[in-house]
Amino acid sequence: MKWLDAQPELFASVLYAEPGALGLIANIVAALIVAIENICEGPLTGTALVLAGTHLIIIGGILQLIAGLLCFRRNDHLTGTAFVVFSSLWIIVGANFIMTPNFDPEVLRVGVLPGLIGFMAVAVILCLCAVTVNYIMPPVLVALLLTLIFEGVGSFYPWGKKVAAAFEIFIVLSSSYAVIVMTLKGVSQRYLLPGFGNAPFDPLLIRTKAATKKKHEKKKDTKYAEPMGMGYIGNVVPAAVLVFHHLGFFSDFRPAMPMFVFGIFCHILGSFYAFLRHDLFHSVQFVIYFVFWTTRAMIQLFVTLEYPTNDRIVYFGQWGMVGILIILTVVSTCQSKAVFLYNMLFTIMSVLSVEQIPVAVHNYTFGASAAVVAITSLYVAMAHLANSIAEKSIVFLGLEAITAERLTQLFNGYFAKFRDGKTKNDDYTKDDKISYKIVDCVGLVSSALALSCLAPVEATSGTYPLTGTIIAGVFLHLFTARLAFAAGSLAKCYIMVVLALFWSVWTAILFDDSLLSTLRPASIAILCLHTVSMVLSAAFTRVWIPFSIMMELCAISLVVKCFNVNPPWMILVTAVLTAIVAFYGAFAEIVNGVLQEYIVPVGEPILKEVEIEEENQEPPCPLYSSQRTSSLMKVADILDDGGVVGTPTDTVYALGASCKHPESIKRIYHIKGRPPEKPICLCLSNLDQLVESNPVFSPLLWAFMRRCYPGGISCVVPKGPWMQNLGLGDAVQYVGTKESICIRVPDSSVLAYLVSLSGPIALTSANPSGGADSIHHDMVIDSLGHKLDGIICDGESNELVASTVVNCLKIDEGVITYFRIGCTPKERVDQLFEDAKAEMNNKSNSLSVDVPYTKS
Repeated sequence: MKWLDAQPELFASVLYAEPGALGLIANIVAALIVAIENICEGPLTGTALVLAGTHLIIIGGILQLIAGLLCFRRNDHLTGTAFVVFSSLWIIVGANFIMTPNFDPEVLRVGVLPGLIGFMAVAVILCLCAVTVNYIMPPVLVALLLTLIFEGVGSFYPWGKKVAAAFEIFIVLSSSYAVIVMTLKGVSQRYLLPGFGNAPFDPLLIRTKAATKKKHEKKKDTKYAEPMGMGYIGNVVPAAVLVFHHLGFFSDFRPAMPMFVFGIFCHILGSFYAFLRHDLFHSVQFVIYFVFWTTRAMIQLFVTLEYPTNDRIVYFGQWGMVGILIILTVVSTCQSKAVFLYNMLFTIMSVLSVEQIPVAVHNYTFGASAAVVAITSLYVAMAHLANSIAEKSIVFLGLEAITAERLTQLFNGYFAKFRDGKTKNDDYTKDDKISYKIVDCVGLVSSALALSCLAPVEATSGTYPLTGTIIAGVFLHLFTARLAFAAGSLAKCYIMVVLALFWSVWTAILFDDSLLSTLRPASIAILCLHTVSMVLSAAFTRVWIPFSIMMELCAISLVVKCFNVNPPWMILVTAVLTAIVAFYGAFAEIVNGVLQEYIVPVGEPILKEVEIEEENQEPPCPLYSSQRTSSLMKVADILDDGGVVGTPTDTVYALGASCKHPESIKRIYHIKGRPPEKPICLCLSNLDQLVESNPVFSPLLWAFMRRCYPGGISCVVPKGPWMQNLGLGDAVQYVGTKESICIRVPDSSVLAYLVSLSGPIALTSANPSGGADSIHHDMVIDSLGHKLDGIICDGESNELVASTVVNCLKIDEGVITYFRIGCTPKERVDQLFEDAKAEMNNKSNSLSVDVPYTKS
């Protein structure tokens, strides 16, 4: 076997080091700019406000947004969400600075205040979640919360600005310390200053009941941070603004419009990262939220700008949104009860916001229902974010309202007869194919919503349809094109770009119908481009064929509209028929994707891709048999040379690196894409090896470890000088945390032999960070083989899950807790602990504390 010459690929989470430092620097600069503005006496000149606003948008907004994206790539749930939230805040503040010279102060004050109240509520949620992360984030977020409060007070009383400036200075100082800590940590790969290593409240120590396994729960197996908390938070500020507007607190919507940048960031990024995580449900859900809030905001903006809106009662485009939300609510029944109830409330709000309700009543129905959704969003967002941080359910969301199996049976009862006997389809289970299905879902949803808005255009002045053509038509199709490109489907990317161009022409017509003659060449070009799309649709599921044919008719109606020769109601008929096909396709793909089965028929592609399998493919790294001593000696040589190998254990496959080479331990983080905050355990061949290092452990801890080792239990114990007696050297800094170390003594002859040859080994599971445990050496080869220096092949693993990790730091107080329940049941570990305590009670008189453990 040949060695690969290429070096193992470095993972972005380590290359990006500490993006939190970048985000905090952006906050420092932004807070300092606003503090100076608050301290200065008298009104600032228009030029100064524009310059300050521009700096806030670029540094506080865009730069912090980049840091948030890097944090999501680093699997940092809270920091990524916080940076996205506050990047939108600084962009909004910068936009307000720029708008100040052009608006009456009273109009600007009442227009901005509702959004600030929404941000205050979001800041409270982030503060509550931050106490589970570290000691620095909570005071920074509390200072941001108080800053928002006093900025709101300062809109009415000048002293409020001075108090806000004081808290902004505190943000500058505390964030500066945090930047120093994180920068040093990024350079040294360990925390040198206090504040970030621990948290005031450790969610890992919370005992929770094991949740019922659901099929969609495997979406946690990913190297990207979970965007669910951010997506639900994105509903808070838009809802707050529209509540105050419809209940009459302010009427001029122009100052409030920048607040919807918050929803755009949270929903679009939430959808995109859900797509990267192959999470169809949340990817589609957040797109729907985005379209709803943005279109409602644009309608109110057009009303303020005095666009004609006296024909609102005949505009039925909003019912398309209601239909999509009903589909979403139905499939939400197999999610948590909280998500199902939330989407049901969102659907009710959508019904209460339709244009057929008289304006006087509409303001109260929509305003009151939006207030309920805003409050509910806070809880659902906090629950998802807290559970993501803890990596388990610590805030109640509930199990499914209806199990996925039951919902599958209900749909099968009706659609089974239309499937021609076909029941198996891996398009909804394989990650690479789920990406294509998400593209299909988002594309069909955006088309359905845009066509619903276009259908009544001949009966209206065009103001209301304009919101749908801009948001669902142009923007969302371009977003879908980006998803298609990321999924590797250039054909769908082409189709989505053509559809975006189609809706761009309609948007121009609705803005100014005098452009009809100017847009004639563009309409003909789109008709020709879409004809190519019809040909490409043969390579997709068959639902795309009638959809592309009907869209071709819509393109023809656009051409005849530009030439002003279209028959009456042609646009209505073509748009409605195409929307029906799009709604069916969206319904089918959402149901199939969420339930991960082929239930609602969409048809097989006419043109199918033929996969050519390569024969005799050379393995990506050297493979060694676990049955040959010579092979294990070669693996030991690899470890001694600073290599990283995949090895079987008594549970699942693991990655190992010799503690003689700290750089090889750092490579494990690169290879797995493991966040630096997550520690790596120390593997010993037997308990005697630990005894010889002479650690100062209590007799109870020794008695407990004697019962646990060797086997599928790992004990977390305090670090100490004894680790140097094991010959770890500088590797002490790279295994475990600053205060503790997880000791692993597996019941594996292969691993015990390697440790006896090479010394203590740093060990962690052999899977990409967040991914499923590797239960066969083939899984290690497929997922990480191209990054490793060798893999020991031993067939199927002994267990399906990793070891149980027990926290023994407070064992002398008679307490053990669990970081992870693995292959060894909790009841079994508790019994071992009780046996150890019983032994200590029975032999307390004869046990020598000077000799905690004696070799037999």
